[in-house]
Amino acid sequence: MRSHIVGRLVSVASASLLLLGAAAGSAQAVPGPVLYSIDFSNPQERDDNDLPEPYGKVFLQAPWGQQTALWEHPDVDVNTPTLPRYPDFRPYETRFVDHPVTAVCAYVGEDDTGINADDELAAGCVPFEGRGDYTITGEDGSVTVHLYEV
Repeated sequence: MRSHIVGRLVSVASASLLLLGAAAGSAQAVPGPVLYSIDFSNPQERDDNDLPEPYGKVFLQAPWGQQTALWEHPDVDVNTPTLPRYPDFRPYETRFVDHPVTAVCAYVGEDDTGINADDELAAGCVPFEGRGDYTITGEDGSVTVHLYEV
């Protein structure tokens, strides 16, 4: 009788773990190429061209914190380039991601050197759910990552 109960418990535990694993796995991209583009939005931008000068980092994150950068640029004050979209002249960029993905993250400022304090376009992460658009907001704007193939 005791072995019968233990056998049932093991079966229930195994089934539960399989279901949990399938649910967790459905929200993770497997390692491979990622096709994407990024839009930077700063509705408050009011300079000679009304386009943002973003700096910071946009990346895909693994469950254990490992990151694959999709875009990175340092803050170089007045020399930070204007960039409303990345990549500039192609429909998408490609990166190889060598880990599972559970989050799309952006920590992006916008340079306003000589005008006022820099703006915050994005600060945080959103859960990865497959192909689609991911918008990460900040106090002054947003960054939208378009994932075309994952």
